[in-house]
Amino acid sequence: MYGGRALFRYDEPMTFVSELELAQALIQIPSPSRKESQVMTFMLEVFKSLGFDDIYLDKAGDAVGVFRRGDGPHVMLNGHLDTVALGDEGAWQEPPLSGNIKDGNLWGRGSVDMKSAVACMAFAARDAVDKGFQGTLSVTAVVQEEIGGLGARYLGDTMKTDVVILGEPSNLNLMLGHRGRLDVEVQIPGKIAHAAKSELGDNAIYKATEFLEKLRHLELPKSGILGGSSVTPTLLTSYPRDSYNVVPGRADINLDYRTIPGDEPEDILARLQPLAPEATFTIPTNELVSEDGLLKVEAGIMSPYLAPGESKYVTTARQVIRENLQPYGVPYGERTWWFGTDAPHLAKMGAVVVGFGPGDEELAHTTKECVPVEHLRIARDIYTKLVLAYSKAVSNE
Repeated sequence: MYGGRALFRYDEPMTFVSELELAQALIQIPSPSRKESQVMTFMLEVFKSLGFDDIYLDKAGDAVGVFRRGDGPHVMLNGHLDTVALGDEGAWQEPPLSGNIKDGNLWGRGSVDMKSAVACMAFAARDAVDKGFQGTLSVTAVVQEEIGGLGARYLGDTMKTDVVILGEPSNLNLMLGHRGRLDVEVQIPGKIAHAAKSELGDNAIYKATEFLEKLRHLELPKSGILGGSSVTPTLLTSYPRDSYNVVPGRADINLDYRTIPGDEPEDILARLQPLAPEATFTIPTNELVSEDGLLKVEAGIMSPYLAPGESKYVTTARQVIRENLQPYGVPYGERTWWFGTDAPHLAKMGAVVVGFGPGDEELAHTTKECVPVEHLRIARDIYTKLVLAYSKAVSNE
């Protein structure tokens, strides 16, 4: 339709006609995690051009735009603008920072995950206010979601909202949450010896493989819509690492553990310890630092999140999304994400978090990342109607 050519460049004058042009502009600005300042400054100009009442960068570096329209709920539209690395640029069908449109799809790093959703949200907020929204309506574009959620963690500690609409890709399905995640580091002791007389040692690799075999058959908690907890070994390292003729005296294993509500860190460690009684099990933490170095947050565990099914915000989302997908010929779907998001951090604001976003999440982080242009039009429309429905539902209580 458009011959593969980008329609807009971010360095052109700030005149956006549509969510599509804005999404293209955002894609054209490189914004890997910890290097989002350029795209966030640009987003402030977007908020200004759309007439937001309050516009600012918070201490984490998040771009925040707020409409204030009297009494009513605080509804937040949220998405992140950091991206993973571009990957092998030669493997892309279209250049990853082009924002090109080809065969009805918008291409580029961040097109699905998740600059398109943020573009739709900015326009939807303006649309909702123009159509009579009452209350406080904010759009928050956050930093560092891909590496621990610094931006959303800061929002969770400093803001209060009633409901958050999270725009992570969902293929236009309603999303109600996801499992949590934590890293577990396992250190298995052995005894070093010369490999030519291995019986003098205690090979930590053998002990590690015994542990892994037991881990494969470990029974884990299960729960409804989230399925159940899971554990995946992702790295095995033996020591010493620089000698091939030495019986390893230690083996370290990294585990990716996905949790459901009620499966707490202390339960996890207690479940794993009997599989290797001599081993040491730890859950590491890491420090998230803002781009300017002024904000530091300790992180490590991502809690699971599941929206309360009986909440008025969930039932309203079901009704609005179902009714408004129908004219587009898109079937209604409801599920949970299989990956982690900022939802648990945002829920600390006292909010119910519901998810809905354009694009197929399986394309995120790949060199095939693109989003159907039609999804952007649908997402903007449904975000607008969902925001208005929340305003009306709460105001009428």
